[in-house]
Amino acid sequence: MKDLRLSRLFAWTLLIALPFWFGSCSKDDNPTVVDTPTVEGSYKISTLTINPTVLGISDLLAGSKLFFNNTTCLNDLTITFKTGGDATTDSPTSCNAIPVPVSTFTGIDATSKWSLSGNQLTVTKSDGTKTAYTVLNTGATMKLQWQGTLNYPVPSPTVYTFTMDLKKQ
Repeated sequence: MKDLRLSRLFAWTLLIALPFWFGSCSKDDNPTVVDTPTVEGSYKISTLTINPTVLGISDLLAGSKLFFNNTTCLNDLTITFKTGGDATTDSPTSCNAIPVPVSTFTGIDATSKWSLSGNQLTVTKSDGTKTAYTVLNTGATMKLQWQGTLNYPVPSPTVYTFTMDLKKQ
């Protein structure tokens, strides 16, 4: 008799629990959307930093003004990533005063090519030099980070981490 009561209790429990159990197996109403970064557009440099510091300077926008007679070249520069893989920089007159190519700071020259795979942006300059950037975020401000060495003011074997914020125009 005790087994019969236990069986009925189990049957009622199962009968009540089954709708809740199967109800929890529905499709996810909020699927995860993976945001694929896009880089197309024209940008102005809003910040450009280097780590570790060079001659005590981590802000390359301020450093370029210090080294190159108060030039606003890097602030005036427009970098454009065109649909189809072309990347260009314009040539503001303020850049005429600096003795090194602007691509020394950005890795992008007037006739570069770009490709994007996930969050890895690869830019190939006209001389074939490639720079691999990590796209940290996109939108109104795109943040790029990469590693490299410096040849100015003196060649250095130190590997630096550069971070550049680009404000969409």
